[in-house]
Parts: sequence; structure tokens; C-alpha cells
Amino acid sequence: MTEQGWRTVITIVQETDTDIEQALAERLAAAVQAFDVPPSVLVRLHQATMAAVGRAFQHDATRSISLTVSTRAMQPQAAQASASWGFFIVERPIGDGEHQHIEVFLYPDGG
Repeated sequence: MTEQGWRTVITIVQETDTDIEQALAERLAAAVQAFDVPPSVLVRLHQATMAAVGRAFQHDATRSISLTVSTRAMQPQAAQASASWGFFIVERPIGDGEHQHIEVFLYPDGG
């Protein structure tokens, strides 16, 4: 069961949608660096995450977002054998609709 669990590697709370792109790219790269995620996957992850953040801030009521990135790889060494990675994103409002939560699940594809 432990192998199937998700481990949070970074949580970001953002109050505005301005000036987030470069900072988000740097923080995502740093958070997953130990897992040897290929650059092409990191680019796709960044693009998809920025799209989700943009959608969240399009809602007039949204005042902040919380972005959490979790991985299924429990230890970096376990992920290095994987040549392929996948991810999915879950977007949902929190409470009164002023806050949005974006969860990114990044996993080594065992195939």
C-alpha cells in the first residue's frame, strides 16, 4: 500500500495571477529535480499547471489558489528507472468559492 501512496513535494499559495509564470516554473523544476523528470515532461507539466491557474483566476470570485504537487514515487531512486512520466490535474473550489485548489499528481509510468 505504501508504494501506491502519494507524497506531496510542493505546495504553493498564490494570491494573484500576476508574475507567477517564471516563479512557478522555477519552483516546479526544483520540487521534482530529485526525481529525474525529463525536461519534456516538465515543460508539459508547467504548461498544464499554468493553464489551470489561469482558469482559476478567470472566476471573478477567486482571490487565491492553492497548488499542490504530489508524486507517486516514494524515493527518487525508485523513479529513475522509469523513462516515462504521466500526470493529471484536479481543480476544485474550496469553501466559499474565493479560493481554488489545484492538485497535480505526477507519477512514473511503470510501462
